[in-house]
Amino acid sequence: MSQPPAVIPASHEPRLWHALGLDASRDRTGVPVVAVVGGGGKTSLLYRLARDAEALGLRAVVCGTVRYTRAPQPFETPLLIRAAEADLPARVTEAFEAGTRVLVATGVDADAPARLVPLAPETVDALATIEGIDAVIFEADGSRQLPFKAPAPHEPVIPPSTTHVIAIVGLDGLGAPLDAEHVHRPERVRAIVDRDMCDADLIARVMAHPQGGRQFAEARAFAVVVNKADLNPAAARDLAERIAAAGVPRVVIARLADEAAPIDGVVGKGAGA
Repeated sequence: MSQPPAVIPASHEPRLWHALGLDASRDRTGVPVVAVVGGGGKTSLLYRLARDAEALGLRAVVCGTVRYTRAPQPFETPLLIRAAEADLPARVTEAFEAGTRVLVATGVDADAPARLVPLAPETVDALATIEGIDAVIFEADGSRQLPFKAPAPHEPVIPPSTTHVIAIVGLDGLGAPLDAEHVHRPERVRAIVDRDMCDADLIARVMAHPQGGRQFAEARAFAVVVNKADLNPAAARDLAERIAAAGVPRVVIARLADEAAPIDGVVGKGAGA
C-alpha cells in the first residue's frame, strides 16, 4: 500500500452521486458496478465519484478495464494498492478490514509507474463480490484526452457484473471540426452521423446511439454527463436537453473542476428517479 490514507474534506457533499441516481440503485440492482466511458473528463469523474462514496461512508473500489491516464492525487481517494492482479481481491479485503473506505486497485506497471494498468473483466467481477463492498467504479475506455468520441468495435470493456454505464462528453467538443485532432475515432462518429462539425445534434445522436455512447450498455442503467458547463452554461443545457430528447433517460450538466458547485442541473425522463 503505497500511500497513507487521505482525508476527504468534511464539507464534501456527494452531489454527483445523487445526480446520477446511484444512491437509489442498491435496492434495484444490488452493489452498483459503474462503468465510466466517453471523453472530456472520465478520470476526473471516476475520482469525483470516489470522493462522493467516501463522503457517504461507503466501501468502494476504483479501478479500470483500460489503462488510466493518471494515478489519483491524495485528496482524490484515500489509498492506492499496487499488487499483482491475482492478489487484488485479498488485498482489497485486507484494506477494508483495516478500516479503509475507498481505494484504487491496480496491477503493476513497471514501465509506466505513473499510469494504472487495466484489470481483466473477471477481476472486476471478483472485486464486486467482496463481502461488505458498496460499489465498484471503473474506467472502461480511452479517448486520448479528447472531449468527444465514438467507440471502436472492441470498446468499452464492460464486465458482466456492470450495472451502470455513464458516458461523458466535454462541452469543448461542441463546434469542433470532426477530425482526429479534436475527436477520438472520428471515423466511428461519421459512421453514425456524417458531418464535418460536431454540432449539438450530432453529439446528442452519437451519445444516445447503441454504437456510440451507449455501446454495450444494453439493459443496464445509462446516463450521460455533459462536462465543462462553465464554458457556456446555456450551450451546456441545450446540449443536455438534446441528448435527453435523443433517448437518454438521465443527463447531468456538470463542471467537475468546480469543487463547490459541480452540478448545474439534471434533465431527462429519469432525472427524478
